[in-house]
Amino acid sequence: MKQTCFVCQNIDCQSRGSEALMKELTDMVAAKAIDAEVKPYICFGGCDFGPNVVVHPQKNWYAGVQKEDLPEIVNSLAGGPAVTRLDTIDPSLKDIVYSLLDAGVV
Repeated sequence: MKQTCFVCQNIDCQSRGSEALMKELTDMVAAKAIDAEVKPYICFGGCDFGPNVVVHPQKNWYAGVQKEDLPEIVNSLAGGPAVTRLDTIDPSLKDIVYSLLDAGVV
């Protein structure tokens, strides 16, 4: 199943390095030939907790992502366990965003 790894690119996440994270994540996914696409997303609404990365359809939300976290995220994309220590977002916000992604609102 193809996974999409959305990286928030709103101003708050960008100010915390989301552009560099997206590039690095894209490179790491390609290097391991993982069946996943890394794409920008305008905003998930978790601005105070960024950079935010959401994996769909697996419904994994990673908040406060740093470069050092990327190997664990890539391992998860390759079939490993989710990185639960980065799952700190309010469940109600996650439900809203997951519903939008399930409906194809990207």
